[in-house]
Amino acid sequence: MNTKLLTVAGSIALAFAASNANATLQYLGPVDMTGTGLGAVNTLLTITSPANTTTETGSVSWNGSMDVTSGNTQAINQTLALSTFGSSASDLRIVFNPVEPGNDTNGITLQNLVATIYSPTGTALWNSGAFTPISFSSTDVGTGKAGFLFGLDSTQAAQAQSFWDGSNRVGLLATAIDATGGHETFFGMTAAVPEPSTYAMMLAGLVLLGFMGKRRLDSNESMGSFNFA
Repeated sequence: MNTKLLTVAGSIALAFAASNANATLQYLGPVDMTGTGLGAVNTLLTITSPANTTTETGSVSWNGSMDVTSGNTQAINQTLALSTFGSSASDLRIVFNPVEPGNDTNGITLQNLVATIYSPTGTALWNSGAFTPISFSSTDVGTGKAGFLFGLDSTQAAQAQSFWDGSNRVGLLATAIDATGGHETFFGMTAAVPEPSTYAMMLAGLVLLGFMGKRRLDSNESMGSFNFA
């Protein structure tokens, strides 16, 4: 499917230093969601701006027995088990999928994005700390089609790894400004792994290299057996 990936423009403010207990989410680039839509992705949070305002904020957390939402939330909002994100903190990925009217021409600024790990009893164990605001010059029309990918670098992932237990859950808080009426969705996903077709291509390449190497060896042996007497 040909999905238009989002373009990024604007400036990123100076990052705040994270403490040992925190790890700031880093922007990794645009990502193609292959048009899956809300029903087929691991939605964490959906926020929308109230009437006549351009700021939207919302959160979803875990209290030990159920998800708790606050702010300008809409549609699906839920915490996700850490197993959703993979076997380690370095696998954690959050996709910001803004949907603003105007045929991709309206931009938006993600002012805050904080992930929190909760224990099964609802205790907040870790959060991703101070977020560096980032502006996007255009947004993609169509929830679930494409988005902006966030994750942890190796140092930050090591800090979060201490709390990486399959029974713990991840919640999210987000704030966006310069919104123009659309809704913004945040998906949870694991780091991309090669698809089966990619492995097949790699295997075919190795077989071809082996075949070419064998032909060269056979050719060299044939030349070495000539008798020039």
